[in-house]
Amino acid sequence: MGAKFTLERIGGRKALDEIVCEVIASGQAARRLAEEGRAFAQFKEDGSPVTEADRMIESRLRACLSRLVPEANILGEEEGGSFPSEGELSFLIDPIDGTRAFMRGLSTWSILVALLEGKRPVLGVAYLPAEDDLYLAVEGHGAYRNGRPLRVSQISALEEAAISHGALAQFLVDGSESALFEIAGRSASQRGLTDFDGYRRLLAGQLDVVIDPAVAPWDIAAPAILVREAGGRFTDLNGEETIFGRGAIASNGKIHEEVVAIFRRNSEARK
Repeated sequence: MGAKFTLERIGGRKALDEIVCEVIASGQAARRLAEEGRAFAQFKEDGSPVTEADRMIESRLRACLSRLVPEANILGEEEGGSFPSEGELSFLIDPIDGTRAFMRGLSTWSILVALLEGKRPVLGVAYLPAEDDLYLAVEGHGAYRNGRPLRVSQISALEEAAISHGALAQFLVDGSESALFEIAGRSASQRGLTDFDGYRRLLAGQLDVVIDPAVAPWDIAAPAILVREAGGRFTDLNGEETIFGRGAIASNGKIHEEVVAIFRRNSEARK
């Protein structure tokens, strides 16, 4: 790893504040759409939903980021873009993480924006508009919720751990349902807290592991830097320090290798 990221690369603290303000403003605009009954969706070719709010948020954020950091690449869930190359600055946008939650009136949907240096997340913003809950992390400067520092738990045994898992169908797609069963049998409790909701519970020390077997880079770029800056670990299911691999495991770091080992055994058994 090279030198630590500095905010001067994007225009300093002033630019970061503008990004955060635009994330919040976009989120509040999306919340108003939902309150007006405009949270209905169309469905994309892959079967996932997209709403008017998804498109509105991504368009607003792209305009803001392009103005502040014109040299940066932008990759978003709805409008696409190129994947980051070595040394390049790239913003990753998930305009609504949890579109189904948004459509159903749940409060756990969020807006995720991350900045990458090459393929390494160095800045992350997550905002839950329905709860006015803001998360921010910059590499080397810690992770914060509404200005208060975050720290992961200190649980060191899987048998005492609280686990959050993504949608159960994702384990079927990944072929890792037996890994889920083993973890369920060995851990203290399991909760299906999907999208960013699981990660924020991990950041607060309320959970010890989050397992996401089928995710895109824009789903996990902001959570990755937030978890790492809160003292935890973030890898793919194979234990690689990447957001471009096979799914994601986030943890307090103390039981991370034990969980990864379960998924590795599962992979070997399927060969």
